[in-house]
Amino acid sequence: MQEVPPPLPPDEPVLRAAVAMFLRDGWIDARALAADAGIGRATLYRRYGDRDRLIGEAIWAIATTEFAQIYPRSRGQGADKVADLVHAMLTTSAQLPAMRRFVAEHPDTALRVMTSRDGVIQDRIVETVSRLIQSEIGEPDDIDAPTLAYAVVRVAESFYYRELLTGQPTDISAATTIIRRLLR
Repeated sequence: MQEVPPPLPPDEPVLRAAVAMFLRDGWIDARALAADAGIGRATLYRRYGDRDRLIGEAIWAIATTEFAQIYPRSRGQGADKVADLVHAMLTTSAQLPAMRRFVAEHPDTALRVMTSRDGVIQDRIVETVSRLIQSEIGEPDDIDAPTLAYAVVRVAESFYYRELLTGQPTDISAATTIIRRLLR
């Protein structure tokens, strides 16, 4: 498994431009991003990797900002708190026009960026959920927290992307119920 690079610093000019472009367009045009950042496209790719990484970094920056707002408002404790936080993040993502557009117009790229081990999002989300499990529930006796977090994330993804995967409607509430049960 490849090592996931650390997130770009939030004050990184290229990341700020990528976030703004993604929020506006639901997509990142590498040529336009390079022009906005005042660098060549080859330099953009050399420094920041391919378009999938740039999209992943932009989405991660948006997600961490949203999580920082959601976490202090979360209630409950233990499994309920973890499940409710996952529910809040899924709901926030589903309501974000840029994410809806990204998933609708670029479904293959969305699945690759968001759920693939080759992207930057998957491992970071699993790590975040693992830390939540450890802080809210404690280290499980029968399985390690990262493995449990991986299962939680995969359940969440399965129901979030259900329409793309099976043609059935997205069902965040079902994901939350299953996650809550899984964590108890």
